[in-house]
This record gives sequence, C-alpha cells and structure tokens, in this order.
Amino acid sequence: MVEQRWEDIRGKQVEYNGHTWELTGNVDVREDGDVLAVEAKQADDVKAEAAMLYFDNADPPKSLNPGSEGPHFDRLERDGDEQLLVVKKDPRRYRYRLERLEYA
Repeated sequence: MVEQRWEDIRGKQVEYNGHTWELTGNVDVREDGDVLAVEAKQADDVKAEAAMLYFDNADPPKSLNPGSEGPHFDRLERDGDEQLLVVKKDPRRYRYRLERLEYA
C-alpha cells in the first residue's frame, strides 16, 4: 500500500449507492496498482460520514505502478451506472471502476 496526496482530485464528487461523495485527495495505491482506495466524505448529508471508495482496475493487466508517486488524476467518467476514475502516467491512461465503499 502506498499512501499519496492527490490535490487535483480533492473536492471532486462522485455518485454511488444513492449518495454524493466528495473526494478528499488522500489515495492509497493497493495490490500492485490494481486497486485505488480513495478517501471521501458524504456530501449530501449533514453528518458528512467518512468512507473509503474502492476503484478496481478496469483494464487488467495494465495498472498504475505503486512506486509512481505524485498526482495522477486525469478525470472522472460515467459509463451508464458505472463511475470511473481515469489516471494518467504519460503517455499512458488507466481506468479504475468504482466497486465498493467502506465506512470509516
């Protein structure tokens, strides 16, 4: 696990399980780059519950190298009901699909 701070993802919002989540910028690159655990807080509730959103590699075997430190956020995408996080490590792009969340 490699903990990183991605300022360019901070404040971005995603919809998941009927709620809006605001990303804090704290990202853990896990499982050799196949999973991104992104810290978030619930934006549509006054309690602002904290959670980790888990994005799994959508295009195996290609994934972000955990040793590649620094911000890699490119964009968020929606594909039907799926929420995707796209990261860049020039010249490559990697797509991660939001699969689950765990409340903190």
